[in-house]
Amino acid sequence: MSRSHPAPEKAPDALTATTALGPLQARVAARAPTAGPGNDHHAAGRAFTCAAEECVMDLIARDHAGLVAHSADVLAELLRIWAEQGVDAEEVWTELDRRTRMGNLLLSLNMTRRRATPATARKRSWKIRTTKLP
Repeated sequence: MSRSHPAPEKAPDALTATTALGPLQARVAARAPTAGPGNDHHAAGRAFTCAAEECVMDLIARDHAGLVAHSADVLAELLRIWAEQGVDAEEVWTELDRRTRMGNLLLSLNMTRRRATPATARKRSWKIRTTKLP
């Protein structure tokens, strides 16, 4: 059951949270109440969880159209939660960038030492054994 999908356009080099999510975040923030004791954070969490579950079911079922639609729901719910809690998308973007840079640095350190030493002489007291970013 192979589906043909158009190739995604090349993303600009300077993609930031402002260019990627800015307009949507501004609309959501304008409608979202501010964080406070009266807000029902459980409802926001449930809505996000339901949208995420739908994404997983679409992934398992290989339903591309459903996955796209429910992924948009996940992002919209996440933006609502961020707006209610006063989280700026740029903060999240910065954290993702930090993790990516740290992962690339660790990979570079691991590969540099590997290439510089002959295979028979390699004795690394440390080795990165995970693909998870810090």
